[in-house]
Amino acid sequence: MLVVVPEKYVTKHLFTLTIPLTLLSPSLMQSIDTVVESLDKIITTSLERSNTLGYFPALYRRVTLEVKTAIEESRFDNAERMEKLVIIFAGRYIDAYKNYINTKTCCRSWYIAFNNAQNPSLTVLQHLLLGMNAHISLDLGIAAAEAAKNDPLSIKSDFILINKILGDKINDTQSRLTRIFTPLGLIDRLLGSIDEKLSLFSISYARDKAWAQVLELSLADESRKQQIIDERDQAVSDFAIHLIHPPKWYLHLLLSFVRLLEKGTIPSRIKILAQ
Repeated sequence: MLVVVPEKYVTKHLFTLTIPLTLLSPSLMQSIDTVVESLDKIITTSLERSNTLGYFPALYRRVTLEVKTAIEESRFDNAERMEKLVIIFAGRYIDAYKNYINTKTCCRSWYIAFNNAQNPSLTVLQHLLLGMNAHISLDLGIAAAEAAKNDPLSIKSDFILINKILGDKINDTQSRLTRIFTPLGLIDRLLGSIDEKLSLFSISYARDKAWAQVLELSLADESRKQQIIDERDQAVSDFAIHLIHPPKWYLHLLLSFVRLLEKGTIPSRIKILAQ
């Protein structure tokens, strides 16, 4: 359900396509390769239109390929189930993206992330965190619960591993961000993970909340599940506003400094994140 977001937290819906973008419906995606193909289309479209909506899928594509490799190397307990989880997980993002660009409804968390693509005050890091917030904090728990089929404990070890892969790729992305904002490397060496030290986003906290959601959804009856998802979407979207407008003044100052010194064009930044 799409709910009304206060006007000051969103920008005008400017992302429209003059050429239809053909993406498979999530229900028709039968393999990780089809997921990657859909991500490639979103990235290509974003490159052509110089749109920041390409930042998140550039990161997500690398995560997806890493998970595919882990499946092929039999690192998961149940490879078939993990492929299903990846498809369901990616399908939630791709479906939300399709709905948004076609001016249809999507969940509040993704709506805020997409609708701030044209927000000139956001850094590349903030754009990425908005996508990660919606996808990890909301979508991951829903996808894992669906893949687990009411037996959440059977998927726990694989859930932990996929989150480790997510965390590793996010750390790798921070090193890529130093090519966009050079001082980030020094900040990371002095402070550690910049997003967590600034209280912008915690991958471990998001993972724990996602697992709690897996358990809650697995135990709930069908009439209660949508209510649980809606409540979680509300909490995640509230945090998205925190990412856009950090409550502490010095974070505003630091992020403004980062934004002013970011290098490159939007397409060049997408390519750095995708390589």
